[in-house]
Amino acid sequence: MVKRIPLVGALVLSLGTLFPAPVQALPFSVMDGYSFAMGGTGTASGTRGNAVFYNPALLAASDMPKDYSLQVPVLGARFYDKEKVNKELDKYQYLGLESTFDSAMNVYTGGDASASAIQAVGDAAISLRQQLLNLGSKPMQREFFGAVVVGIPNDTIGMSLVLDARVLGGARVSVTQHDLDELQRILDAATNATIDTGEAFRSSDLTSRLLGRGLAIREVALAMAQKVKIYNHEIAIGVTPKYRQVTSFDYSTALKNADFETNLGQKDHTAFDVDLGAAKHYGNGWSTGVTIKNLIGQEYQTARGNIIRIKTQARLATAHKTKYTLVAMDVDLNESPSTGFDAATQYLSLGGKLNVFDMTRIRIGYRHNMKDSDTSVATFGLGFTAYGAQMDVAVGASQDEIDYSAQMGFEF
Repeated sequence: MVKRIPLVGALVLSLGTLFPAPVQALPFSVMDGYSFAMGGTGTASGTRGNAVFYNPALLAASDMPKDYSLQVPVLGARFYDKEKVNKELDKYQYLGLESTFDSAMNVYTGGDASASAIQAVGDAAISLRQQLLNLGSKPMQREFFGAVVVGIPNDTIGMSLVLDARVLGGARVSVTQHDLDELQRILDAATNATIDTGEAFRSSDLTSRLLGRGLAIREVALAMAQKVKIYNHEIAIGVTPKYRQVTSFDYSTALKNADFETNLGQKDHTAFDVDLGAAKHYGNGWSTGVTIKNLIGQEYQTARGNIIRIKTQARLATAHKTKYTLVAMDVDLNESPSTGFDAATQYLSLGGKLNVFDMTRIRIGYRHNMKDSDTSVATFGLGFTAYGAQMDVAVGASQDEIDYSAQMGFEF
């Protein structure tokens, strides 16, 4: 019986996978519409609505809120495919290359040794072999994010409750030399009209596979923050304890009907973890922040015996705000290893915001991966507020990647 990934409220999150590697870890990234539009900055410049994702201390860095707030839904999606693996796999299946090859072989081995039958075998072999080569070796990556955030007013402690779900994964096609050699052997035999009529090789003998791996993470977290005095300096300190349910998925499947799934090779895990943060507003527009996410950290063994690690991550940030503008910079202090054969991540994020009139904000940013510039993206977004409601939308893009994010917020 296939176990389905739990959902958060009405959010429907699904995705494909990550392929095998000895150890994997998650990148420091959140896809809320507000901060993602500014390159993913938020550790010193976040809001009450997204502090739980970036730095819980921000809940107390300014005056305590007097009203409840609600962010629902918070949605994001990322698609990275440098070598167009998805397109080439769709083409492989749409053309029916395996069925065409099998049909040609069956006609020939069934007794039709005519030149046209031999030519059909050769054509089918070369088409199948070439498309296998076209599938490449680079990974496709996917990420989906969804959350509901409730801000809770309090005179002494800033609090925010979040229910979130995140799915990260990717896949690549593992093309084996065995398949290439066998198809080349048949092609050579067809060219020389020396195919053995007892030839037994069929598409069912192909050993090339779609390899997939990833995590579906569901969390319940309560962020809390309070101002404290340290050596006569007032600093906001925050903590976010969280309960996490994780479903790892890790599989290998034949190419003919392969797709990017989350319900293959599943294994369930649970854990507790905690985030810590500190922030300070200096009264002149400047602010700084530091956060440590996943202080405990976790390691999960998948159904195929691979290891995926949720690693402790640290980030430092600064921001400057005026009535009409905001500029911010966040930098990861440590590297997050690969989530597969894709690159490790260590982000430098830059962002800015301009208030246009009283209801509209324009945001731009750039998220640079210092470990692999190919996965860096430029970002852009808009924000709208009216009568206690807000809407934020964002997009990120590079030559090989496209990202989307959106959220709605209310105060009451």
